[in-house]
Formats: sequence, structure tokens, C-alpha cells
Amino acid sequence: MKIGITTYSLSNKDFKEQLSSMLKSGINPDFIILHYGGIHKFSKGFKFISKTLKQRRFKSISFLLSRRKSNPADISPFKLNEEEEKEVNQFTSSACLIKTKGINDISTIKTIVALGDMLIACNSGKLNSKVLNIPNVIFLNVHASKLPMYRGINNIEWALWENTDIYATIHKISQGMDEGDILYQKKIDTDKSTLKSISEYRQYCFLKSNALMGKALRAYLDKKIFFTKQEVSKTPLSQYYIMHPILKGYLQKKLSS
Repeated sequence: MKIGITTYSLSNKDFKEQLSSMLKSGINPDFIILHYGGIHKFSKGFKFISKTLKQRRFKSISFLLSRRKSNPADISPFKLNEEEEKEVNQFTSSACLIKTKGINDISTIKTIVALGDMLIACNSGKLNSKVLNIPNVIFLNVHASKLPMYRGINNIEWALWENTDIYATIHKISQGMDEGDILYQKKIDTDKSTLKSISEYRQYCFLKSNALMGKALRAYLDKKIFFTKQEVSKTPLSQYYIMHPILKGYLQKKLSS
């Protein structure tokens, strides 16, 4: 079985952290799918403007422009060290690089089909049904929270809001949001004395979550773990997706104090 990984950019933080974890576990991906992210970036910008208008936060052009400026306080202290960065860069410089138009493009699908059975660590946003239905190919996602409890992009925020433990989950990507079979799940130890903001929690927890990709793949290849269905009780499952900015503000104050 082949192992692959996808990304919009070789400098992407999640991609590099997952690749580093693979290399540490003795897994050298057979290929890297590098695909164009222009449409994705445009889509993200459009969604941000749309959400801004809906929340009536469109007060000035400067508000939008401020979102594009880098803030020194936002630079993550939680990242790969120099040795890990060097190892990742050395691998990518000689790796089998498959450049495609987009992860959902028909040419990409044909390329993946030709590669045969494989597991792919995916850093490529939403996959359409044609990609997910490729025979004998499993796309994996890293989710920095416990499934099925906290689904969606603000999973860490909701766990902090409800004062519950934060987990890392590696699961199969499916049509439903974060509903795929679970491969690996582990609690993330967090230190409230050092993590004082939502941003710090997210950076730290994603670093720790991405670091488990290699361990999960190694255990699966060695037949020590298997995919399991998400356990959902008969009662309606609470779905946590985007947290409202006002709630985020309250949460930030709570973490700061």
C-alpha cells in the first residue's frame, strides 16, 4: 500500500508537521500531490467578506485590510525545530512531486486512480464525491478535537468553552463534516499556565495533532489499529461548527484571566 500526502504549498505548516511526523516514524511518502490553490484562496476571501457582511461588521475598508496584515503576536512559537525543518526540506527536494490543477480536478482523479491502493494524508480542503469514491484510496484528516463530540472548524474553542479535554483525532474523510471512521485518537496535554489565548491553544493543539499522523500510519500499516465507526448515541448529537465572535470574545477573556 502506497502512502501519499497533499498540499497547496510545500511551505504549508500542517503539511510540514505531518510530513515530519511520518519521517520520524520511518514512513517516507511515495509521493506529494502539490496542487494549485488559487481558486481555494479566492473562495476563502469571498467567504470572509460574505460572513463579515452578514455579521454587520463591515465598518470600513481598514477592517478588511487589517485581516491581511501580519501581527507579530500571531507568529506561532509552536512549530518544527531547525532539525525537523531541515529533514522535511531535504525530503521534499528529492520527493516524487505530482503537480496538478486541483485536488478535485478530473486529471488529478485519473492520476490518483493510476497509483493504486493508498492512504493519503490530506491538506487540501473540501473533497468532492468523485475524489472520495476513488476505489481503494483513503484520505485522512487531522482533527484537533474529540470526535464525534466537536465537529467543525472551531472544535478547540468549543472544548475550551465547555472546559473539557482536547483530543487529537485522525479520521477518514467522508462526505459529512468530520463524520468519517476514526483511525487514531489521543488526549492532548495542555498547560493553562502557558496557553493564554485562543490562538495559542489552536497553534499548540494542531502541532500536537499533526505530530500523531506518522504514529497512526505506522500502527495501521503494522496492523495494530483499525478504522472504527464514530460512536453516536440514539439521542440527537450536538453539532459544533462556527463559534460566534461574541462568544469567542468571552472565551478569550476567560483564557486571559
